[in-house]
Amino acid sequence: MKRVVRFLLIALVVVITYTCAWSQPGQPMERIHAAKMAYITDRLHLSEDQAGNFVPLYNEYDNEIRTTRRNFFSKYGGVNPADADDATALQAVDDNLDYQQEVIEIKRKYNERFLKIISPQQLADLNKSEREFKQLLLQRLKQQHNGGNRFRKGNAH
Repeated sequence: MKRVVRFLLIALVVVITYTCAWSQPGQPMERIHAAKMAYITDRLHLSEDQAGNFVPLYNEYDNEIRTTRRNFFSKYGGVNPADADDATALQAVDDNLDYQQEVIEIKRKYNERFLKIISPQQLADLNKSEREFKQLLLQRLKQQHNGGNRFRKGNAH
């Protein structure tokens, strides 16, 4: 009985967090991160103890990945390598490979740490859940974008 109550409490917190993250105004990245955490926590079926240890570690991992991404894109965000000279294009390709390698190293490092908290199956589900959340986010952004353009050519009512 205690387990059922604990599960229901965790499920309720996840649902409320997920709902609030999408419905309240505020910093978009904070709202997205909160929704992502709720989604992942729900998909992994984390116990109370696991969630307590997993969330701070995942936040650390996510921050490291975002910092790496931000560093790369701050250098090449506005540059299209195809429009650059040969040396710049080659440097951009090389730097992109370095960026991808750095992300892989971060993921390997954190996989070992995650496995101290969650099972190998949950780790596999984590990777899948991150991809699913990204797809859901892209779909939602697309819907919001299309919803704001109700009077497009051919759809004026």
